[in-house]
Amino acid sequence: TSTSQLQGIAPVLDHLKHLEKFETPESILVYLIRFYGLADRVQDAVDLFFRIPRFRCTPTVCSLNLVLSLLCRKRDCLEMVPEILLKSQHMNIRVEESTFRVLIRALCRIKRVGYAVKMLNCMIEDGCGLDEKICSLIISALCEQKDLTSVEALVVWRDMRKLGFCPGVMDYTNMIRFLVKEGRGMDALDILNQQKQDGIKLDVVSYTMVLSGIVAEGEYVMLDELFDEMLVIGLIPDAYTYNVYINGLCKQNNVAEALQIVASMEELGCKPNVVTYNTLLGALSVAGDFVKARELMKEMGWKGVGLNLHTYRIVLDGLVGIGEIGEACLLLEEMLEKCLFPRSSTFDDIILHLCAKRTCFTEAMELTKKVVAKSFLPGAS
Repeated sequence: TSTSQLQGIAPVLDHLKHLEKFETPESILVYLIRFYGLADRVQDAVDLFFRIPRFRCTPTVCSLNLVLSLLCRKRDCLEMVPEILLKSQHMNIRVEESTFRVLIRALCRIKRVGYAVKMLNCMIEDGCGLDEKICSLIISALCEQKDLTSVEALVVWRDMRKLGFCPGVMDYTNMIRFLVKEGRGMDALDILNQQKQDGIKLDVVSYTMVLSGIVAEGEYVMLDELFDEMLVIGLIPDAYTYNVYINGLCKQNNVAEALQIVASMEELGCKPNVVTYNTLLGALSVAGDFVKARELMKEMGWKGVGLNLHTYRIVLDGLVGIGEIGEACLLLEEMLEKCLFPRSSTFDDIILHLCAKRTCFTEAMELTKKVVAKSFLPGAS
């Protein structure tokens, strides 16, 4: 095998099988099975596995696991696994804990987590101990599935805990992230509380994810409680955490407190970023406070926080929404100088307002020419 003289392998095996009398060590055949697998000759590896007894060798779970792992690497070879398992029984090979691990890893890799959980149950029923690494692998695969509901995920989580699984930090983080992504912020909070009860170290990342989840669900009472709790246990919020909290305050139309939080951020050495300011600008635009919005945009400039496209669009949409078209046109001119463009629908609304006033028709034409010159294509409206 080391010199790639593969044509010489078959005669040697034939000699071993028919002429020699000694018991062939399984390690030799295992080596060759592995070689076939790495050489992409899976069928040869399977055939050799089935022929092991002919070499006066008693096959063990070692060769079984190797063949299974080779088959599980390729999706088109997976259909051969049941046959291998059935024939291994006739070869008197007892499936062990290591075999279950091979199969569960394969099921997780191909996103068949439901079957992986069933295999885990079979493993325990067979008298095997609970494998923490396998449980973590199942949780990780579970949280990556796109067609799994949060309810199903929670059932698996609870069943595994009943079996004695003690999740680690990463398991809790994965589960919280999955639930928040699925819009189940309060369920994510339950998982965070379990983490506290289990004495597993908490971090800012988990708190931030749960905070964003409960903001999305509108559970604003819990927002304040959880943020305060994080401070009490000594965790220092980062910019992401503050942005989530500020977003929650803005959604409650509590812009004044949100502005105070920004001041607190700076006092604690945590600089607000463009996301922070965009959140505040969005709330001020909804409230119609464009004087404060303009002040905030100036503040961004002298604090070195660059205004991005989203910043301009937030304020521009707000101005158009309340009919401040003159102010909107000035802001649009500023955007065009930076080659930033409005939403097509917003530009349509500006032109519509200008055309509604006969005196502003020329201005509408000039504005259209300017945006076209910047390669912005207005909509049909």
